[in-house]
Amino acid sequence: MQLEFDPEVPVREVRLTLTVDELEIFWGSLRETLEAVDEHEFQTRVGFGSQEVRRLQAELARLMNTLPYVPE
Repeated sequence: MQLEFDPEVPVREVRLTLTVDELEIFWGSLRETLEAVDEHEFQTRVGFGSQEVRRLQAELARLMNTLPYVPE
């Protein structure tokens, strides 16, 4: 895993490089969080609304579906 940002400017965006396994772990963690945390306390416990997390999870799924299949 690698994190990149420009130290000369205020951080508004970072670039995170993940292995495919790390990406799958991250996606699964989002899925489990969405399933485990009740909607009425989601914002408080997670720091973001569930809709924002669902949007991120959907975007990650879209990106994962563009990866070429490589049999193990």
